[in-house]
Order: sequence, then structure tokens, then C-alpha cells
Amino acid sequence: MAPLLGTLLAIALGCLGLLHMIWAAGGSFPFPNQQSLARSVVGRRGITRLPSRASVALLGILLFAAAAAAAIMGHFATSVPAMKLALVPVGLFLSAVFLLRGVVGILPAFERAAPEQPYLSLNRRLYSPLCALIGFGFLALTFSLPNWAWHFSRLTG
Repeated sequence: MAPLLGTLLAIALGCLGLLHMIWAAGGSFPFPNQQSLARSVVGRRGITRLPSRASVALLGILLFAAAAAAAIMGHFATSVPAMKLALVPVGLFLSAVFLLRGVVGILPAFERAAPEQPYLSLNRRLYSPLCALIGFGFLALTFSLPNWAWHFSRLTG
């Protein structure tokens, strides 16, 4: 189960990372122009273009790193002894980040901060549920690690 889940998470996060790198390079795929892209993925009131290319590229790199973590947790957890102690905190951290984004994204205060359409409807239907699903995926991967409870007890003292 863990190898399949790790692969699926790695593919999804890798595709999202690639999409962010395309946007950082100036592309607007799959949207017709930069304004439509910004209104669909950022959603702040009156937005006409994405934030800086560096910030979009950084997010893409972080998504690639999360994809690598998912692949390692799903496939190589037992074969990379040096990384075993880091996998539980990384998995719990990534789970918390994605779950938090999934939950915060549906709060009224968040929706007031990003009211532009189509972002608001895309966030409700796609972005927040996908983040929560990825967060639960990382949680499941963390719990599927060999001897995860022992590692978790070392983290908490």
C-alpha cells in the first residue's frame, strides 16, 4: 500500500511543481493569459498578475521536495538507513502543512481575503480538498513507515 500511495503522491506533487515552474517561467498554462491565471490561482481582490516569479518558482521547488519525500517514504524507507530518523518528522510536518492549508482554505476569513472568481469556487471544489487529501496521504505514509511509533516516541520525548 505504501509504495502505491508514495507513487501517487509523488506524481501529483511533481505535476503541481512542474506547473508552478511553468508559471514562474512566464507561461499561463492551462489559462489563456496571465490575468486569468492570477485570478484562478491567487484570487486576491483586483489581482492582474502572479506574485514574483521567484516566489512561484520557490513554491514549485518545495512541491518537488515534497514529491521526493513521498517517493522516499513510499519506496525507500527501509533501504535508506541514514534517512530513517528524519522520515517521521518530515512526514508529520508535510501532513500538517497540507492539512492546515486544506482546512484554512475553507474558512470564511480566508475566503474574504481571496474573493476573486474563479479562484473562490476552484478553492472550494479543488484546491482545499486536494490539499487535505495530500495531507491525509502523508499521514498514512508516516504511519506505514517501519517502526513509526518508536520514532514518534523519540520525537515527543
